[in-house]
Amino acid sequence: MSTKRRLEYDKGPSLEDESPEDDPNDGDGDPDRSVERDRRPTVEAPPWAVGAALGLGAFAAVFLASYQLAGSLFGTGLFAQVENEPSQWVISSFTMLGSHGAVIMEGEEAARGLHAPMGMFASHVSAMVPLLVLGLVGYLLARYVRLESLRSAGVLVGTLTATYVVPLVALGTVTQWAPEESDPAAGEVGSEPEMLSVAVDVSMVLSTTLSVALFVSIGAAVAALPRLLERAPIETTTADGSA
Repeated sequence: MSTKRRLEYDKGPSLEDESPEDDPNDGDGDPDRSVERDRRPTVEAPPWAVGAALGLGAFAAVFLASYQLAGSLFGTGLFAQVENEPSQWVISSFTMLGSHGAVIMEGEEAARGLHAPMGMFASHVSAMVPLLVLGLVGYLLARYVRLESLRSAGVLVGTLTATYVVPLVALGTVTQWAPEESDPAAGEVGSEPEMLSVAVDVSMVLSTTLSVALFVSIGAAVAALPRLLERAPIETTTADGSA
């Protein structure tokens, strides 16, 4: 009688009563962390579409920031002494291209010291704008875009880089400005003003492409670092004092 009663008491819980939320392998053993990941919004779209949207969005953000910086140049009167005062859109283009390291040409030679009266096109502040924007894009990409494979990641980053670099190159080919100085004295023949333009060549395209891919990758690495540290096992060793 006691044996039957002991066997009856030793029965385990029914498998039907177990809930899937009790699985220790779900969410790395932390149900709160699993729920947080499930609630995080993710973008599920073709990689090329996400890359195109991010590339064009980054280009627009950098150009708008350059437009704002160019407006500050006009506000300080740097172009007041130029007879042919440029538009703010032209100076914004020069600022954005100069911030990416593009060489500004004055005629056939590289321009030197573009300060007043022609104004300063690029500065240390404007050079930080593309870096911050591209790093933020990479951070958002790694945090909110779900990628199924390395091939999808490659397609996304390649599309993002192309949709950023191609408009930048097109902008460089059409950005020109001829600052006209004051009229020459009577009886003298004035020289033609040099045309300011941007040198669009292979080195400019390659350097811009590499910088875009680099800073997007840095932003993505910053976003993925906490998750990598969570999954990494922590090994502790005890020091043995014996010889």
